[in-house]
Amino acid sequence: MSIVKSGYSSLEKKVIAALIIVLSANFMFWLSLRDVQAQWGNVPPAPKEQFAALYGLGDEVFSYRINALMLQNLGETGGRVTSLRDYDYETLTDWFFLQHKLDPVSDYVPYLASYYFGSVQEPEKYRPVLEYLRLVGMRPDGIKWNWLVHAVFFARHRLEDLDKALELAKDLAKSENSDAPIWIKQMPAFVLNSKGDKREAYSLLVESLKANMDKMKPEEINAARAFICEQILGSDEAKGDPLCQKM
Repeated sequence: MSIVKSGYSSLEKKVIAALIIVLSANFMFWLSLRDVQAQWGNVPPAPKEQFAALYGLGDEVFSYRINALMLQNLGETGGRVTSLRDYDYETLTDWFFLQHKLDPVSDYVPYLASYYFGSVQEPEKYRPVLEYLRLVGMRPDGIKWNWLVHAVFFARHRLEDLDKALELAKDLAKSENSDAPIWIKQMPAFVLNSKGDKREAYSLLVESLKANMDKMKPEEINAARAFICEQILGSDEAKGDPLCQKM
């Protein structure tokens, strides 16, 4: 049976026929494209520093927050889930440095850089971010040194690049934050011990103990001595070392 009744006028028949054609075309278009999804173009290039505040209508802090929210949700929109291994970490690091220019005090982006993007499945991709964490971690305010500790940990344990870890640890030891724990000054010794440079590690830790004994808590002193006697020195060496005989 025809769906176009004979009682319809010629114009009505044409309108109905056109509607059927349009609906059929729309259905065929949907069938051909239903499996097609928008392709993610990866991390967009960071704008130049002089234009960065435009995202927040000239307000640098507002721009920082808008950008940070974008970075947090990048690649995770439209029902899409993007693996961290697929991110362009070079461009991502450009955004991190830009964000530091906009607001060097906030810990929002350092947190994203360390604990979110730092879980990338291919650690070598993360290497550019270490320089950003070095920059943030050298600031004397708050607990910024914590971000440089993360960089040392990543280089040492995930990249297994002890030379890079030592380089970062030496910067960490230069921290001017008076509230930072004494062990960040001793971090180069820990890395040196992992490298097998036990004599130098021993010298650094002993000098640190001599120079900071009056400022260290008893548990910090005991931890440093234990590391020297149990990790750096062999059992025979520890028996002959006066520092270890007091334990």
